[in-house]
Amino acid sequence: MKGVILAAGVGTRLAPLTLNCPKPLLAIGGRLLLDYTIDAFVQAELRELVLVLGYKGEMIQRYVEDGSRYGAQVKYVFNPDYHLGNASSVHAVKEVVREEPFILSMADHMISHQILKMLLTSQVEHNMLCVDRQALAPPQVNDATKAWVNESGLVTRIGKGIRNWNAIDTGVFRFSSAIFTAISQLTPSRIKGHGISDAVTRLIKMGYRIHACDVSGFFWMDIDTSDDLRYVESNHVGARLVTR
Repeated sequence: MKGVILAAGVGTRLAPLTLNCPKPLLAIGGRLLLDYTIDAFVQAELRELVLVLGYKGEMIQRYVEDGSRYGAQVKYVFNPDYHLGNASSVHAVKEVVREEPFILSMADHMISHQILKMLLTSQVEHNMLCVDRQALAPPQVNDATKAWVNESGLVTRIGKGIRNWNAIDTGVFRFSSAIFTAISQLTPSRIKGHGISDAVTRLIKMGYRIHACDVSGFFWMDIDTSDDLRYVESNHVGARLVTR
């Protein structure tokens, strides 16, 4: 199974830090943000990785190279429409992963490899979303994407603006190739594009089950703003993650 890491975004909310540097290459806790993400995949025995690049992608490719220093094999896909939402970056890997299920995360998420292992060991074969019911840290709950998980453990609603929710979307997924069909059916937009939650909502409407994988208690942080960076640095989060 391949691991897909989205590293295409501009990181506008971290400007001016991202004016000359893509967000995945920002230093945090003594390492670069992308290092944490790649290491989590490798520790989970997911060594065949696809990085989706966009904004200043050549800098990321020069840094990661072939991935061998991580113990990984890295391929690259460039998304020319990276400014149109991260659903377009998911769709960009269609020809690389083809019909195989894959595990997806974001380059700006610091995640425990245990979250990825839970997806790999789950009895559910395809579409899953890792959710956290105990999220409290500012980088987890500020501007969070929420989800409603029903009594059968299925995600029935997802989005930043939903009124009723009982879990936080951690940004880690397991997808079947049906996600590409869902993205292709989204209404075209050349202004703001679509997010992954839009694609998941479309999957649900298409009749696919999206199983919730409860990873409450496992480490993850979503780094979007300068406040998130300060929180992680002041709480020595990077050092704690490395030791887990």
